[in-house]
Amino acid sequence: MHAAKTACAALLGLFASLGLPALAAANPLDAFGLGARSIAMGGAVTSLVDDVSANYYNPAGLARSERLQLEFGYIYADPTLTINGGDLNVDASRGFQGGVLMPGRLLDRRVAVSLGLHLPDERVARLRALPQSQPRFTLYDNRPQRLTISASGAVEIVEGLTLGAGLTFLANTVGTLSLGGQLDIAQVEQTTLLSSLDVDLAAIRYLTAGVLWEAGEHLRLGVTFRDEFKLRLDLGVEVIGDLAFNGNVVQEDVTFKVMTYNVNLFSPRQVAFGVGWEEERWQASLDVTWVQWSRFPPPASRIEVTLDERLASIAALPPFEVPLSPAFHDILVLRAGGELQLYRGPVLEVLSRAGYVWEPSPAPEQPGITNYVDLDKHAVSLGLGLTLEEWIDLFPGPVGLDLTGQLIHLRPRAYLKDDPADPVGDFEARGHIWSGSLMTRFHF
Repeated sequence: MHAAKTACAALLGLFASLGLPALAAANPLDAFGLGARSIAMGGAVTSLVDDVSANYYNPAGLARSERLQLEFGYIYADPTLTINGGDLNVDASRGFQGGVLMPGRLLDRRVAVSLGLHLPDERVARLRALPQSQPRFTLYDNRPQRLTISASGAVEIVEGLTLGAGLTFLANTVGTLSLGGQLDIAQVEQTTLLSSLDVDLAAIRYLTAGVLWEAGEHLRLGVTFRDEFKLRLDLGVEVIGDLAFNGNVVQEDVTFKVMTYNVNLFSPRQVAFGVGWEEERWQASLDVTWVQWSRFPPPASRIEVTLDERLASIAALPPFEVPLSPAFHDILVLRAGGELQLYRGPVLEVLSRAGYVWEPSPAPEQPGITNYVDLDKHAVSLGLGLTLEEWIDLFPGPVGLDLTGQLIHLRPRAYLKDDPADPVGDFEARGHIWSGSLMTRFHF
């Protein structure tokens, strides 16, 4: 019977290992932004946004637009993230961005509705299974691989004051693999199991809301709230059948169930305050964003195993590692951006843009068994905007083309262990991310 216990324990460990997806932090919009113009200005557009990217930065800015807008484009980000000089081969983020903005008037007040989209062109979702002791860049490991859809609206309350709100849609995943038949723990070839799979993709929504106030002829003030959300991935394996040993049935109709509970994607609650100044040929802005990383859950799976009494009497369950809290802390992110008109003619307008972001790391030191790596970030962006007036008859309004490049530098950081016998040992992390975005905007 000792062999039976050992084999059954190994089988349970195998089923438990089927669901160990690591958590991804934040989302692609938090990581790399939305819209070439807003990215070029470092995301410091809470008080100045007036295009489709307002779905993320401040929905109240949608009501600043006077004409129907249709936008589409592409974004690509290539990370180089290393541990002790070795590249971790973190996936590039690439995909389509765009949407539609429809302004109008209601009771002589400006109103607008919009739909925004981020669509990865390689994967719409990705999971990775990594133990908490393996060093990895927690905030970049697989967070770009997400489909994001936002729907927003805005209304002018009084002249110069607009309110906006929107919902962003993603999907939770809950699934169970059911197996039935006969399980021979001594002769695998004698095992006969029939399987069925039940997966539920349930939509979740999180709120974005904002206020925009034109406080004077040139001064603009904005506030945006983005709520926290968690995407769950709960996977289970349920076995109901006869337990056999060398062809002989040991127990009939035994059951056991292995469940893994995972938060596959987490985006923290955020409040952004923005101030902007608009002149005829230039504008500048400054944003401060509070990010509530202190609610970041453990980026590892929680496993539960349920056995019936007969199986529990012969099965020696392997111990399961308890995920430790990452103990992240809240941070303040600083953003600055500007836009300057370089040329304005009867047909063509040329704009230059620049931005800067300082984002301190929310991750603490890692002296114990966890290795949740994150670094302070400096981001510098440059952009160019071209607008053609009355281009062709097909487009009665202006046609815009925005091109942006950004470099995110991750400041090197040394991680020192308390235990000299730690299997990972001391290590140094560093990295950078190049990104580019191209957007086309049509006005009707």
